Amino acid sequence: MSDANTASNHPPNNADLTNLLRLARIAEAAHFEAALDIRDAKTLRLQVLKDDLAPVIAANAEAGRIFDLSLVPGEPPKLWIDLITAVVMEPDQRTYRLIRDTHSGREIVAETASRPEIVEQIKLHMAHQLVARERRLASAMPAKAAIAGHSSAALILAWLSGFTIGVLALFMIGLMFGRAQW
Repeated sequence: MSDANTASNHPPNNADLTNLLRLARIAEAAHFEAALDIRDAKTLRLQVLKDDLAPVIAANAEAGRIFDLSLVPGEPPKLWIDLITAVVMEPDQRTYRLIRDTHSGREIVAETASRPEIVEQIKLHMAHQLVARERRLASAMPAKAAIAGHSSAALILAWLSGFTIGVLALFMIGLMFGRAQW
């Protein structure tokens, strides 16, 4: 047998294993550091996007009631536009993806590497949501003529009827007690 085969058949000594463990830990730490850098880069890009959108929402009172920009860290970090719409950095750290959760699953509304383009897509989405909300509110509000009310004549008639019935009731009670005393 050669010396090379003999060396490969023998288990490594503790010094070699300790050195290999150290190298593996260093490699793993570098991997985690790179992953954190990527997540931090995604979070920073989403923060800049949030800063771009904040004046748009502040300029419209109705938009301020509906849209609440919330940056949520995690993997992947998300910039929530409203309760069902968010922006994520996917499939890579430079691509903005506007997603919307629906009853049938998640749908991609827009995807671009350009921040100005995604800002315009989000503003367009907000405008559509505001119009849809206005339409829902308009259909939910009853017409003014349909509001039930009482005319003054009806109120006076009801008051007079109640007064008359009250006087008659008192008269009847008076007659009943008057006969009981005789």
